[in-house]
Order: sequence, then C-alpha cells, then structure tokens
Amino acid sequence: MSSVIYKNLPGPVGDCLKPSLATTATLPVSPTTSFVYTTGHIGLDLETGNIINSPVENEFEAIFDCLDAALRHAGATLGLRHAFNLVAYLVDSTDEETMMRVFRQKFPGHTPTWTTVVVKEIVVPKMRAEISASGVIFHNGD
Repeated sequence: MSSVIYKNLPGPVGDCLKPSLATTATLPVSPTTSFVYTTGHIGLDLETGNIINSPVENEFEAIFDCLDAALRHAGATLGLRHAFNLVAYLVDSTDEETMMRVFRQKFPGHTPTWTTVVVKEIVVPKMRAEISASGVIFHNGD
C-alpha cells in the first residue's frame, strides 16, 4: 500500500493553509478503500477566500461547501455524501440547530456520525464554527 497523500484545495481556501497544513490527508487502508480526513474548515468563500460569517446560515453553507470540495478534490466523488463522521466546534450551542438544518438541506437523507463540541472561541475571530470531516473513497467506483 502507498503512503498518506496530502492535498490542498486549489484556490484561496487551499492557499491559506499552505505551506504548513494540508486540506486533506488520504490514507489507503486496502487496495479498494482509502479514508480521507479533512482539516477543520471555517466559513470561507471558495472563489475569493473571503470570510463568510453572517448570517449564521451562510457561514454553515460555506463550511459545508468547503468540506464537500475538499473531499471531492481528494477523490471522494460524492463529496460530503462520502463522509462517515463530522466533528463540529461551535462557539454557541444554539447554532447547532441551524447547522443541522443547513446540512440536511444540502445533503438530504445523509446521516453520518457527528460530534459537536462547544468551545470558547474559534482561532479565526468572529467565526461561529469550525467543522472537520472523515470520509471514504471506494476505488472500485462506488
């Protein structure tokens, strides 16, 4: 089996992590399967890299767009639909309901495992959330 493959999204979201961090790490676990782990994502516009933090719905949409793009770029052709686990860090626990509503609207019927943690703050000022995802790639095309 090959080694871990690290990738960065093309464009401003991936650029903000270079050179010290990767957007994803893909770990082959068998000839037909790899796991993909994303870095934590905040609400960034994929095209401009601008912070999106208002209203909260837009912040979560941007986070899920970044996670979806990162997983697709790593080879998970269904993006967040190939995620089996998400971990969310929220500054305000009352935002969990909005986060889940936005996720269900974007990915109806998908039910990954999920952990939500309330934290004092996110490293990037004025952000309400940071979310990471773990996904799977099936190399046989599924």
